[in-house]
Amino acid sequence: MESRLKTFAESLFTKHKVRMYRKEKDIFLSHCEKEFAQLGYNEITIRNDYNMFGKVSKNLLIGQPDADILVTAHYDTPGRNGFLLIFNPLVGMIISNILFLLAIIFLPRFFIAYFDIGSIGGMLINAAIPFGLVASFFIKNKHNHNDNTSGVLGVYKVAELVAKNPELKARCAFVLFDHEEIMPGLLGSRAFAEWRNRNYPFKANDMVVNLDCIGVGDVLTVMTNKKHDGWHKAANFFAKEGFNVRKVRGGLAATSDHAPFSNGISLVFQKRSLLGPLHIPNIHSGRDRVCDLDQVERLGKAVYKYIGE
Repeated sequence: MESRLKTFAESLFTKHKVRMYRKEKDIFLSHCEKEFAQLGYNEITIRNDYNMFGKVSKNLLIGQPDADILVTAHYDTPGRNGFLLIFNPLVGMIISNILFLLAIIFLPRFFIAYFDIGSIGGMLINAAIPFGLVASFFIKNKHNHNDNTSGVLGVYKVAELVAKNPELKARCAFVLFDHEEIMPGLLGSRAFAEWRNRNYPFKANDMVVNLDCIGVGDVLTVMTNKKHDGWHKAANFFAKEGFNVRKVRGGLAATSDHAPFSNGISLVFQKRSLLGPLHIPNIHSGRDRVCDLDQVERLGKAVYKYIGE
């Protein structure tokens, strides 16, 4: 593995492993400005993009906002709500979400009825559940090797390769999005996409490749919010590069930062659950301590090859 990626990764794993609140994010962004500058990028901007709540999402832009090609990732880290994904290793992400929803609806009722808890006690139990769920989104998760430090590293790797190709460098920009994790999600990417579409409407259908959780797993899911030619092209390309590819559209595929862009795709490595469906292991929990840097390196090189075609 090339030492530059490894060195950058070690700095994130040790000094910037939590990026949840503004001070942590600002320190991280300052660090990234220096790192991308060392790759040879002079046009680096910390943008103040106003999201749907009228608040600022600080998105890091390397290059020009009207570039033909965007390679992106989100840099904020999640709360400690991995318990929401408890069924993932058994049945995958989609069925797991359904099972968890059913559990929080019916288990409290069963508990209240079985132990013959009075109306006041029942009200307290029912109130505690949504409070606990919401609160878990704001408790720092201290280990975030895969979600989404791996995506940031992937963007960095592609940028490192593009920096050596002046023609491609002139056509590319790299964006690290804020506020992907905070409810309702995708605030930074939506704010940037809306601003870009207003100011450069002729760029609305350009290529956007988002990297999200690429550090663990052996199935490369090529995700899109809606069908488009770039989705099919990307899936075929990465399959030819030797990756175990699965195409995914809609549903959970709409929950990453490619979704606000018309022709966006997201690349995510996943694993098969015990019963077959796919899931991303250990995210939003203290077990998110693994990032396969060789895999990030390999995918970064493949993305570079893909956008350069």
